Parts: sequence; structure tokens; C-alpha cells
Amino acid sequence: MNSIAKKLSFVLLTLFIVIGIILAFITRYASVQYNHEMTQRLNGSIAMYVAAEEQLIQNGQHNEAAIKKLAERAMVINPTVEVYLLDNEGRILSHNLPTGTALPDQIPLSQIKTFISEPEQRPILNLDPRSPQTEKAFSAAKVTFNGQDEGYVYAILGGQTYELLAKDISKNWVLKVALASIAAVLILTYLIGILMVNQLTKPLTHVTKKVRRFQQQMTGETPNNQKVGDEIKVLETAFQNMQRKIKQQVKQIQAADQNRRDLITNVSHDLRTPLASIQGYMDTLLIKKDQLDEKQRDYYLATASKHCIRLNQLVNDLFELSKLDSLVIQPKLESFSLSELMQDVSMEFKMLAQQRNVDLKIDLLDGNTEVRADIGLMQRVFENLINNAIKHTPKNGQVMLKLQQHNDRFKVIIQDTGRGISEKELPHIFDRLFQAENSSNHNQNSSGLGLAIVKKIMDLHHTKIKVISQLNRGTQFSFQLPVAA
Repeated sequence: MNSIAKKLSFVLLTLFIVIGIILAFITRYASVQYNHEMTQRLNGSIAMYVAAEEQLIQNGQHNEAAIKKLAERAMVINPTVEVYLLDNEGRILSHNLPTGTALPDQIPLSQIKTFISEPEQRPILNLDPRSPQTEKAFSAAKVTFNGQDEGYVYAILGGQTYELLAKDISKNWVLKVALASIAAVLILTYLIGILMVNQLTKPLTHVTKKVRRFQQQMTGETPNNQKVGDEIKVLETAFQNMQRKIKQQVKQIQAADQNRRDLITNVSHDLRTPLASIQGYMDTLLIKKDQLDEKQRDYYLATASKHCIRLNQLVNDLFELSKLDSLVIQPKLESFSLSELMQDVSMEFKMLAQQRNVDLKIDLLDGNTEVRADIGLMQRVFENLINNAIKHTPKNGQVMLKLQQHNDRFKVIIQDTGRGISEKELPHIFDRLFQAENSSNHNQNSSGLGLAIVKKIMDLHHTKIKVISQLNRGTQFSFQLPVAA
């Protein structure tokens, strides 16, 4: 049974228990009132019979023997009757009870007078002298002498004998049957409630399972990580999680769209510049081919070739960045030696460093330096960072590659003594096509996409690249990779 069905079944059970208790009280009250009315209507004339047989009170004096005899006759008719003789104030003058029975001094007369004057009102209850805390059905009649009221005959129709008999019957049969019936009805109600609720909640449970599977696909959560609760709570949690995920994705799409617009704008300008230069030099060669000497022609061709190289690099970097953005490229994780990769990449740039009179140094670790990452993408990171460091470092400067270990991670540091980056430009260096104003290669063979590619590769490896820089003192890039297990 699903959790919401359990809760609804429990609510139904509780509701039926409460309703059962209320109905039991109503039924009991109605039954008692019905019994009082039936008893009073059937035996309401007993007091009148007793009062009419003999003169019970005469000039304020009551006939004790007569009341005893008539009370005994009344008990023959109804064994539960208890007869009392009252004066006009309600004081008990005589009765048919055993000697020494504790009785109140006075009986209220208001209900007795109502019984005599308004016989259509039934049941009418009044004080039971033997049980002053309870009211019972009674019969009453006036006692008169020579047209004067002398008192009342007051007969309780359900006396102590009736109470003892009723209690005995309740203990032996009625109560047991009633309790068994209530228990059977509650059990049956609970079972029917379970069946009904299960049928009603089946579609909700089916929808909940589908939503949880969809949530798992969208958010990557496993069922074990999801909060346990009833189906409605699970649906609410799932929709909230998916809402957050969708909002996040919409923001990412909007940001990516804005980046695409900015990129197209910047690329259009960056592509136009080398194309215009190439076309200009080639047109000059075509128009003035007979007027140019060999040295001039070589210069124009070399300049056009340089712009072709820059154009080709820009197109290649754009293509690579586009694949990284679209997640076409996914890291292929493997274990490799980080020291060996740094050593190999640094050798590629030895020639460039010598040409620019820059001292390229490496400070690596001995022993095992294996990490788990995509070796091809990490090589691209090193190439971009080392190339930038050398190109931004003036003559007689230095570029240092360091490898350090911090607990279960290796830290890579690429530091130069170049021109540095201003605080204003530092937050934007990973933006696409960004080039610092003091860049030595501005508008030359740089595409402006190298650091953007580095940042994207770091994101795919779930690690951050940090940069520290001061103008005219140099720049330091660093990132960390986990030790291979």
C-alpha cells in the first residue's frame, strides 16, 4: 500500500471511529428516552390508581397502612415501582421501601405538576429519591379531600430492582454484542476504506513514479537520494527540483545565446581584419606586379601568409570552442604522468622561448605523479598557457612551470615575469576574444580564444583555474588535478 493510501485509510478509520462513538451516544440517548417514554405511557396511571383506591391523606394526616397496602398492589402490576406519598410541599410522608432507607427531605414538584397538567408531554423525568443524582420516569397523581389538595402520590417507574436487572443484562449480553458489532463494523470499514483509497490513488502513484523517473533524468538524482513521503509530497518536491533545474537551464541558455551573439559580433570583426589585409596585399601584388621588385613581393606574400595563419588559427579555435560549448567533446579520463606531460609540452616551446630570449624553466616532482584526466585536453591547456606566458614576457624574462603536491591533489603553476594584467581587466581574461590593452601580441597571431578554451576544459574536468597578476611584475596561472587512485 502506498503512503498516501495508508494516511487516507487511517483518516477514514479515525473518522468512522469518531462517527461510531457519536452514533453510539445518540443511539443510547434515544434508546433511554424511548424506554422512559414507553414506561411512562404504559405505567403512567399507577399513581392515579393508588390515589383513587383509598383516602391516603385526610386533614393533613396520612394513612400509613393504606399506602403500604396499595404500594404492594402496585408492585404486583410492576415489580420495579417504588411508591411515595408526598405533602403539598413535596416532603415525603410515607413509602414502601425498607426501613432505614436514606431518602432526601423533599422532592421537586415542578415536573410532577407538569405531568399532571400536561399529559401529552412525554417523557417527563424527575428526581429518584433513592438515587438523588439521577432522574427517572415516574407516575404522579393528586391526593384530595373535600375538594382540597392534600398531597401527591409519587411513583418511580424504574426503581432499584430495575437498575440491578438492567446492569445484569448489559454485563451478560447487550454490552458484549454491542462491542462485538462495533469492532466488526470498524474492521470492515477499514478494509473497505483501504480498497477504495488504493483504487483512487493508483493513478496518482503511477504519475508519481513517472515524475520521479523524469526528475532523475533531468537532475541526475537517484531514488535513494530523494526525500521519502507521501505521493503528493514527492510530486511537490520533484516539481520544485525540476523547476529549479529548468530555471537554471533557461539562464544558461540565455547566457549562452548572449555569448553567441557577442562572439558572432567579435568574430565578424576579427575575421574581417585578416581577410581585408590578405585581400589588400594580394590585390597590390596583382595590380603592381610589374612595378615591385622581388624583395617587395616577398614582403607582401609573407604579410599575407601571416594573416592567413592568424585567420586559420582563429577558425580552428572557434571550431574547438564551439565543440566544447556544445559538449561534443567529453573528457576521456585516463591515468598518466603529469610530470612527463609537462616535460614534453615544455620541450615544444624551447625554440620559441629561445627566439624571444625568454628563460623557460621547469620544477617538477620526483616519483609517481599520475593523475586521472583527458591527456589530450590537458596538453591543449599547457600549450595555451605556456604560449601566452612566453608571448607576454619581454626579453630576458622568465617563464616557470612548477608542480606541487597538496594531500591528494597535484597543483600546477605556470608563472611568468611579463607585463601582467590590470585589476580592471583581470576578471575578463577568460572571456572570448578578450585581449589586454598592453598585450604584446594584440592584433597579431593570437585568436583571443586561448584562455576561453582553457577555462572550458577546466570546467569539463570540474576544477577551477586561478590567476594572480600585477602590472609589470608578471602573471601566475594555477589549477589542481586529483591524484590517480
